Amino acid sequence: MFEGSEAPVLVGAASGEIVALLPATEAGGDVQRQSGLLCPGFVNTHCHLELSHMAGLIPPHTKMVDFLLQVMGKREDSAQDPLDAARRADQRMYDDGIVAVGDISNNISTLPIKAGSLLQYQTFVEVAGFLPSAAEARLQQAGQVYRGMSAVLGEDRVSLVPHAPYSVSKPLFKALNQASRGGILSIHNQESAEENEFYRDGKGDFLRLYKTLGLALDFFTPYHTSSLAAYLPWLDAPSALLLVHNTATSDGDIHLALSLAATRGQSLYWCLCPGANQYIQDTLPPLSLLRSEGCTITLGTDSLASNRQLSILGEIRIIQDAFPEVPLEEVLGWATLNGARALRLDTAFGRFTPGFRPGVVLLSDLENGRVSAGTRVKRLA
Repeated sequence: MFEGSEAPVLVGAASGEIVALLPATEAGGDVQRQSGLLCPGFVNTHCHLELSHMAGLIPPHTKMVDFLLQVMGKREDSAQDPLDAARRADQRMYDDGIVAVGDISNNISTLPIKAGSLLQYQTFVEVAGFLPSAAEARLQQAGQVYRGMSAVLGEDRVSLVPHAPYSVSKPLFKALNQASRGGILSIHNQESAEENEFYRDGKGDFLRLYKTLGLALDFFTPYHTSSLAAYLPWLDAPSALLLVHNTATSDGDIHLALSLAATRGQSLYWCLCPGANQYIQDTLPPLSLLRSEGCTITLGTDSLASNRQLSILGEIRIIQDAFPEVPLEEVLGWATLNGARALRLDTAFGRFTPGFRPGVVLLSDLENGRVSAGTRVKRLA
């Protein structure tokens, strides 16, 4: 990230490839000066592009269970064409300085967009099924989506992942663990306190979700632990874990996750989507705790059903407003290099390294080195 008259000169090719970083005294006379801060393009490590047509359908602050029920109940209610809405969201992310996206897919509807996008997508084909007896059928259904996506996008850019602890049975978790061996596994983790309550005591608002869906829970026995402490031991095969949301994660959960990752040699990333957390539950993740424990943090936006925008700059602003002690340089590292590493794109994205094509973003109208309501983002490459 460069700002000011003493910053080095960034030399790039027309292709977007970084050629060199030179001291200003060696750059010659043909230098374009920009007012603001230059940084690599942003990486959005958690998005639901296929829900873009649901923008504005669900009111804010519904809380988790009602939000889930409304996503399922209103998915077909939008007047917007889903493919057109997703295409416009893809373009807007590009215009807002995003270069790569970790995207959740339940079907192949966004495949034409991803195949022709200027963004680099890592697609996580989401699998859900809380009934143990349905595990094999759910895995087969998701496998069809996986094969359709990977045939076009490449197997290295698509993976099968569990949706969330409250929607995936133990047998399905174990099957997905094997399916993701050596790859990246993403999961919605501890998005609400009610999730932990259900795993710990078998009580709370999630019982209303299962009742509404007609699911009998005679098979379920409470684990007397948080959800993370229950399921994380089952996920030893992936080489990288991307834990998303983490709004109800405790210090004990963090210690356990870090310990297991170190023992297994897994890379562990904590994706924060503060805009969605505020929209759904009017809460934020325990960022100070995550930082104090040395967690590797990335940023995501979730969906337009759960957020007002798919803007990483918008997420940075929320973080800086709520946690003013966090330096902008640190947050930009989460939004660029950490995100690129989480999606295994750090050989091309995330930093200004000769030979990389990370995108070049200009942040202007910062206030005292911080993102504010007036800060703007402009894509230069």
